[in-house]
Amino acid sequence: MALAMFATQANAGEYKFYTGGDYVNSTYNVPGVYPDNYDIGNVVAGINFVDVASVELFLQRSLKEKENIGGISSNGRTYGYGADLFVNAYNLSEGAILGSIGYGRIYSKLKFDAGSQKDTENALRLGVGGEWKVSNDWSLRSMFRYSMAKGDNFKNAKEFTLGARYYFSDM
Repeated sequence: MALAMFATQANAGEYKFYTGGDYVNSTYNVPGVYPDNYDIGNVVAGINFVDVASVELFLQRSLKEKENIGGISSNGRTYGYGADLFVNAYNLSEGAILGSIGYGRIYSKLKFDAGSQKDTENALRLGVGGEWKVSNDWSLRSMFRYSMAKGDNFKNAKEFTLGARYYFSDM
């Protein structure tokens, strides 16, 4: 019943497409000589339904990070893609408190003195944050996210994101 009401409201024009970008600071729980802190750029595209929930696709890539442990130097980089479902846990007149759950496919590359290593992981992403509406078209968003994976190198990550969203006018 609730799903039918939600679909009817969405068909009535109560949705907006949006795009945006984030700065992400991510701390990975990784063993060995991997760098554990990355600065990441994130590009997003999404659709917001009735100011209740939104679905967002993301692409991300980190800067190259260096680490030196026990005389072993390494250079690491991560990149990935995925999707998140955001729920407006509490709507405010100028924004919302958000909760999120999502999926990410994370790739990592490591080059060190003795060779190189690549890793690919599927990650479950859980987040909480807020969005502030600057105008009808623009908003600022901040999130804390915890990601979990079952990989050889990548076990979990803590991310802090700060970004902006542009909502396209009704078409």
